[in-house]
Amino acid sequence: MVESLRFQRVRSVRAPAPAVADVRAAVGAALAAIRPALADVPPGAPVAVTCGSRGIDRIAEVVRAACAVLREAGARPFVVPAMGSHGGATPGGQRRVLADYGVTEEFVGAPIVSSMETVSLGRTPEGIEVFMDRAAAEAGRVLALNRVKPHTDFDGEVESGLLKILAVGLGKVEGAMSFHRSSLRLGFDKVVLAMGRHVLAGGKVLAGLGLVENERHLLCEVAAAPAGQVEALDRRLLLRARQLYPKLPFASLDLLIVDEIGKNISGSGLDTKVIGRPVHPDRAPRDVGDAIRIRRIYIRDLTPESEGNAIGMGLADVMHERIARKADLGAMYTNSRTAYGYAAARMPMHFPSDREALEFLLGNLGEPPPERLRAAWIRNTLTMGDFLATPACAADLAGNTDYEIGPAVPLEFDGGGDLPPVTYLPPATCNL
Repeated sequence: MVESLRFQRVRSVRAPAPAVADVRAAVGAALAAIRPALADVPPGAPVAVTCGSRGIDRIAEVVRAACAVLREAGARPFVVPAMGSHGGATPGGQRRVLADYGVTEEFVGAPIVSSMETVSLGRTPEGIEVFMDRAAAEAGRVLALNRVKPHTDFDGEVESGLLKILAVGLGKVEGAMSFHRSSLRLGFDKVVLAMGRHVLAGGKVLAGLGLVENERHLLCEVAAAPAGQVEALDRRLLLRARQLYPKLPFASLDLLIVDEIGKNISGSGLDTKVIGRPVHPDRAPRDVGDAIRIRRIYIRDLTPESEGNAIGMGLADVMHERIARKADLGAMYTNSRTAYGYAAARMPMHFPSDREALEFLLGNLGEPPPERLRAAWIRNTLTMGDFLATPACAADLAGNTDYEIGPAVPLEFDGGGDLPPVTYLPPATCNL
């Protein structure tokens, strides 16, 4: 049956929010808002600049520009990996994660101080213990730098952004565990606010620098605020990010094929708000509003930046065996233990080739006629402006001027029964 499948390239042609052209200028203009705070920094005083583990557009350039502004103000910036337990929860692993993004001492012009040591900042009124990287705490001044976007596993007033990198990322393993343990009891949205506010109240945060990406994963907004206005900035940028959040333009799918999962793509490997499946089984499935409903998910590979952490495989139904070969169970289980989650670390059934996996899945779906099969094929859950879809799905977009639809093309397997990456099909050249 796989030989009868046809896919069409679907490309978004709607004009995205304009991307930042000059990162250095954008960061400099944003940090102009905190000049009074910078003026109070004694000459030569250390300032910790946070850098997380997500694949943020031009993050190395952003960090370099931020460090340059701090140096010009007379401060002595250094970079702190703020990624909880990622990178295998080791100093070397976290430094390697940053290097994968081009964040090196040579490029950013500042030391990278990578350690898993933390200090306790006490407890919130709810009794949640809050931690901070020791070097950042001892410096006493932190520039919270992070992308602001909807979180993959909860909805709240603030989600994945400045307060979260202070509460979870900068808290290393202890902070991440405290956050996730408390969130399962009190709710993620309440805990990120409580912990983030506690850090801000401690007086160790100098300012926040928030980043927003457009629909095509390109940096489109850079904004900063002094410590007392960081929460307000986080809230404002989240509203903007929600407007730009990418998603598939379908209500339902029989099958979603994903070329790659990874920690650089999403904390859960696959963005749960894209696939409509929760990380924690106790949380209700995303079955309300415009959430997509997907019957089967097939994942094909793991990004190199994940360094074997295949968290998210458990959100899929079937996978290619190359993921099983690349998976570092130690790194994945460390992440899973820290987040007090197990479902995303489960290993699904895997096959030695794409052909075998798809034959199984089509049979499992009851062998729907090719003209009725609703399937989409994406590179990952972060980039969905250009993907493939079967004619049954592409027909949904007929007359939709936001999308350009290409001709139907058959799958092309190699001698081993594998497919090339999703980008192999010709570009969209005609509309339905």
